[in-house]
Amino acid sequence: MDKYDEHGDRYCYPNSVVLRNKLGIQDEETFENAEREITEISIGHIHYKEPPYSLPYLQNIHYLLFNELYDWAGEIRTVDISKIGTRFCTVRRIEPEINKIFSRLEKDSYLLRFSGENLISKLAEYYGDFNIIHPFREGNGRVQRIFFDHIALHNGYRLNWNAVKSEDEWIQANIDSVLVQNERLESIFNDILEPIR
Repeated sequence: MDKYDEHGDRYCYPNSVVLRNKLGIQDEETFENAEREITEISIGHIHYKEPPYSLPYLQNIHYLLFNELYDWAGEIRTVDISKIGTRFCTVRRIEPEINKIFSRLEKDSYLLRFSGENLISKLAEYYGDFNIIHPFREGNGRVQRIFFDHIALHNGYRLNWNAVKSEDEWIQANIDSVLVQNERLESIFNDILEPIR
């Protein structure tokens, strides 16, 4: 699960960091285990589709991944959130800002115009741009990785997320990208991007 600095908002049980869930589980560790098991099954319901891609496409991924757990699966969050001191896009700007990114992505032909180092650079740039939006209360990282799997497939590649060397490296790369310092993300995408044979 993503660990945000916020707790006690309407998404959580009273005096708890546990998100209200359809299972009624209020113990943090028990719920994290249940969520992991359920989403490992739910991911099998998510299938690649050709562009165009849009915010509703992301929302559908989120819904398919989390609808067994949350009543608000697929819905844009209604509270501001932050993580390790990084404040994500404010609620009222989520839709306009993410729609700008999707518009740019469409103009870039969903990255078909790029190859080699340029493709890696663009993947890192767009990953950082989408990451700062964080449109959902929970599950943003998983939804975004699935979405980027789809972008990679559209371009004849796959992303081997298991090749990311460490969680700390991944977290720092995402923190750097907030400051538009994408070198670490570029290095990671260079390591995990594999052509489909």
